[in-house]
Amino acid sequence: MTALSSPNDDLRRFSDVLEDLGDAPGDKLSLEELVAAFGERGFGAMILILSLLALLPWPPGGKAVFAVPIILMALELAFQRTSVWLPRWMLNTAVSRDAYTALILSPIAAPNWLRRWVQGTKFRIAGRTYGFTNAVRRAVRRRRRGTSVLSLVRAIERLSRPRLPYLTGDVADTFTGLVCVFLALTMALPIPFGDALPGIALLLFSLGMMQRDGVAILLGVVATAACALYLLLIWTTVVDAAHHVAAWFARVFG
Repeated sequence: MTALSSPNDDLRRFSDVLEDLGDAPGDKLSLEELVAAFGERGFGAMILILSLLALLPWPPGGKAVFAVPIILMALELAFQRTSVWLPRWMLNTAVSRDAYTALILSPIAAPNWLRRWVQGTKFRIAGRTYGFTNAVRRAVRRRRRGTSVLSLVRAIERLSRPRLPYLTGDVADTFTGLVCVFLALTMALPIPFGDALPGIALLLFSLGMMQRDGVAILLGVVATAACALYLLLIWTTVVDAAHHVAAWFARVFG
């Protein structure tokens, strides 16, 4: 078990640290290296990076690998710890540095399965066949030259600044930490498209923590509300389907 903090220059831009991590030696990028690289900004930076990694396509259960450290760090934030603490076995967790570099440098695009679905799906309504419009097809296609995660982070850095300090103080950090626990738990659930909304909300909260930007925190609250509404809709759908199945069994075997 290890508590890590670093005397790194906290004036360095977050995007520069992201880029340097991709250029560092070694085939693997460990969680310990990430924590040490961001020093006092560790909570916001680590939650942001883990949320980005969690948005990649992973096999079933893969999201939980990232949700667990996010939950631990969010709880530490809620209980007013000043530095990131994680158990040693978790700090030793690593991902391919090539995969990390591809994540931050590749143009942002819809996942392959979504592109294939949009390009190939046809709907038959009232005897007529319909497909997605050309605008939707263009929106999901892969672009060789497009906005990457790194360039997007740099654009956000230029827009973000310290503001609304009452939303980034100690009391607000407790609220933010508890909300991030909820979002990380939601992200790990096996729900269709269930990782996108909590992932975006976590990104906004982490940016707000790093930049002390209350506007980003407010946007994170809005995204969290949207996530809660989506969960409610999923739950309502599941309960309604269960009632229909139970009624069918009652008619067949009653």
